[in-house]
Order: sequence, then structure tokens, then C-alpha cells
Amino acid sequence: MNQTLEPRRLGWLARKDFFAIWRGTAIAAGAVAGSIFIIAVLGALIERQRVADYSAAFQFALVVWGAIAASLAFGELHDKTRNEDFLLLPASSLEKVLVRLIRVSVVLPVFILIVVFLASILSEATTSLFFSIPFRPFNPLAGDNWTLMGCIIIMQSVFFLGAAWFKKAHLLKTGLSLMIFGIALGFVAAFVFRLLFAAYFEGFFTPVAMNIDFEVLMHQRFPALMDTLEVIGKTVFYGLLAPFCWFVAWLRVKETQSSDGI
Repeated sequence: MNQTLEPRRLGWLARKDFFAIWRGTAIAAGAVAGSIFIIAVLGALIERQRVADYSAAFQFALVVWGAIAASLAFGELHDKTRNEDFLLLPASSLEKVLVRLIRVSVVLPVFILIVVFLASILSEATTSLFFSIPFRPFNPLAGDNWTLMGCIIIMQSVFFLGAAWFKKAHLLKTGLSLMIFGIALGFVAAFVFRLLFAAYFEGFFTPVAMNIDFEVLMHQRFPALMDTLEVIGKTVFYGLLAPFCWFVAWLRVKETQSSDGI
């Protein structure tokens, strides 16, 4: 199968995925909405005031549900008991990856936004009717929500790659990989700082003991370098990280398709 995009095939793939996951998605949505409703009603009953934080609930659901969904995007890819149906589908690996990507990075965040919004309306209507608490539902159009969704899509891309790359325990292995990468990056940064600011590490004269702000110190010593690093960091995080992870995930699926499929 050549690596082409056919809208009709994409539609059939999306339809197949929907019927495969709609029950689990409905249960998860009910759990999120039910938790929000119970917290709102119990808070109004006990505290006689609003205690439900819909923005926090949205953020929590988006992070946790989004990471889990992205990690399970290719759950059947490396499972020898289930991968035959996926690998032998009459569609290109590009189409298979694109359908899963749209599902977890576009449809799911919007769906979570709608679920929290509807749950907030039900919760606010109940507490307003029975406890005379002002009606203030979750605002799905707030700019912060959409900014957060953009950041979550970037975060999801790493777990999306992990779903395609690792054969088992995708979420756990991706999380451990991020932890190891963070530790390694921290050691490299500490080594660089040690070289640049050797005078601050002599004897007991340490940055911690002297309460020195490394960020301020770096900006004072190397303003041009810090500005450049900031631009590079934002470019990598906001512009390159997600496309890179998606591309490598496609290569991984394509490789598996070629070796295990047709």
C-alpha cells in the first residue's frame, strides 16, 4: 500500500475506530462528569458555597485522559493476538497514523472540553436551584483553555510516539524515558553551570548557600546567549517537538507494517 491519503479511507478508518472505542470513551466521560457533579453538589451541601473548580477539572482530565489515550493509540500494533486486523487493513500506514493522531490530539481535547462544559451546566443548575448559589458554569471559550489544549497536544505527541515505539507498558515506559531524559539533561546543565561559574562552587561558596538565582546570574553574564537559548527552546518545544514525534511514530508504524503486515 503506497503512502497516500484518501479521504474516503480516512473516513472508514475513523468510523471503525469510533465503534471500537465508543463504550470506553462514554464510560470515561461519565466518570469525569459524575466526579465534577458530585464535588459540586457535596461542596454546596457541606460548605454552602461553590467548591468545584471547573478549570482545574478540565486541566486534570485533559492531562491524564490525554496521556492515557495517546499511550493507547496503537495498543494493538505490537500485540500478536490483535495486530493482524490492524496491519492488514487496506489503508496506508500514513492514513492509520493520521486517523489515530486526529483522534487523540484534536477530537479528544475538544470532547473533554464539551464534557466539562455540560457537566458544569448540570452542576451549576443543581446548586443554583437547591442551594441558591449563583449560576457560573465553565467557560469553554476562555483563551487559557485553548492555550492549555495546545500545550497538551505537544505533550501528547511524546506519548503518541511511545505508543508506536514500545511494545508493552507504553505509558509507563514513556514516563520513565521522560524521567531519564530529564535527569540526564539536568546533569548536563549542572556540568555546564559548573564550568561557567566555577568561582561560585569554591569551598562552601555555593549558589545555594549564597542564595544566588542562576537564571538572573546567567542573564547578567550572558544576556545574548540566554536570549538565543530561549528562542531555540521555544522553537524546539512549540514548533519541532510534536511534528518530530509524529513523524517518528509514522516511521515506526510503517516499519511494523512492512515487517509484520503485507
